[in-house]
Amino acid sequence: MATRIVDLSVPLENFAFEFHSASITYWEHNDGARRTARAWGLDTADYPEPHVGGALEEVTAVSHAGTHLDAPWHFGPLTEGKPGKTIDQVPLEWCYGDGVVLDFVGVKGDGEYIDVPDIKAALERIRYTLKRGDIVMFRTGAGAYWGKPDCTERGAGLTGEAVFWLV
Repeated sequence: MATRIVDLSVPLENFAFEFHSASITYWEHNDGARRTARAWGLDTADYPEPHVGGALEEVTAVSHAGTHLDAPWHFGPLTEGKPGKTIDQVPLEWCYGDGVVLDFVGVKGDGEYIDVPDIKAALERIRYTLKRGDIVMFRTGAGAYWGKPDCTERGAGLTGEAVFWLV
């Protein structure tokens, strides 16, 4: 069976309709030319082309933005008595593995919670037993509202008990 990689991230953008929106400053080529000229003691008038500097984006974002990938540190300073991993310490291996989709569209409504019995019932519906390293993905219907003002009010969420049961 061929491996299929599913990208669950969303683009970072200014004023996104998520709780912790990124802030992006766009530096145009002429901005890059001025910065380069200042750093290297040059005059932009001497450049062979008027906008020769590099364009770039300066991003300020929380680690959760765009991916909604949680690190153990997100939930508390200790995990199993040891310091929890921050997002920069999360091993890449945690980000790929066998995916399991649990579909709650039509089962749980907007603002409702998915608890442990709900997860167990969803697993029974697809006849699957979770194993270590599985990546559990929840379909709640909220994705259809991404970019709309009410997207954060759409879909169901997990209870704390459900998160700890999965972990």
